[in-house]
Amino acid sequence: MNHRSFWLIGLIVILAACATPATPPSAPPVEATAPPVVAAATPTTAAKPTAPVATPSAAPKVTLTCPPFTALPTTTQVAARVNGLGISLDLYNRQAAQAQAAMIQNGGLDPNSAQGKEAIKSLKQQVLEQMIDDIVIAQQADREGIKATDDQVNKRLAEMVVDAGSADKLNEYLTKNQLTLTDLCYQIRSQILGDAMLNRVTGALPANVPQVRARHILMASAPQAQAVREQIRQGKDFAELAKQYSVDEATKVNGGDLGWFPKGVMDPQFETIAFQMRPGEVSNVVQTQFGYHIIKLEEKQDARPLPPELIQNARQQAFLAWLQAVRETLKIERLVTP
Repeated sequence: MNHRSFWLIGLIVILAACATPATPPSAPPVEATAPPVVAAATPTTAAKPTAPVATPSAAPKVTLTCPPFTALPTTTQVAARVNGLGISLDLYNRQAAQAQAAMIQNGGLDPNSAQGKEAIKSLKQQVLEQMIDDIVIAQQADREGIKATDDQVNKRLAEMVVDAGSADKLNEYLTKNQLTLTDLCYQIRSQILGDAMLNRVTGALPANVPQVRARHILMASAPQAQAVREQIRQGKDFAELAKQYSVDEATKVNGGDLGWFPKGVMDPQFETIAFQMRPGEVSNVVQTQFGYHIIKLEEKQDARPLPPELIQNARQQAFLAWLQAVRETLKIERLVTP
């Protein structure tokens, strides 16, 4: 599963700091097409409020308005192309720089160390790939007739202004982080499209899915796992052996009980074996990225309701699988090397 460690960190910082709790992003933020252009906008003027903010005794008056959405001129330098549609090189550079600054500030990373340089390179690649995903999602939204209207964008901007305290404060935050109002509006529009496409793609997911309940014993080496497996063959209690030997600290106290889980939650190799087993059956040693497992299947149901946290997980997985499938049908050109 394609889990990225970072999503366009620079603009997500804005959305996390300024968005109201009622409208959290439910999908990776996406971009409609190329970012809008304002004729005379610069990083220091684009985010200026056009009127004074409200007095402290009243709700802040929204003085920031997103410009109408337009595409970049074809002469603009691009960082990548998706089916011929370019991703602004300037926008990529600014988002990559902001993501790098956030990572250094929040993670205490030394950018001059070998580890730091490698982490920054990886982060920039993630930023580029996310921007590509943004374009892919926006193109598919357009094909589905899904739009992010100016009214929708400005409504969400108004919520951010209120949450920030005033248009001036939001503007100051943008300036401090080397972002423009255009960038923020672009991200809001992308978020709206992303939410809509997530709902479109995952709206038909079943509420009840096949699930199993299993225990496991995790060992660091194959010989150790084989030795424990032999004790199980001799009739020793699985749960007691898990408490005694398993190196999985989170589950050993419960006798290795993993609870109920659907497909797509566990390591693929572990999951494949678990779903092939019958209740009461104990597996041979199974190797995964975590070590060497012995699995005991306790129960199996063909249709069991998912808990809320797994519903969200299932939606994200379905969305990422859809996104990857769409990506494979498109011509994607990467024109920068992070």
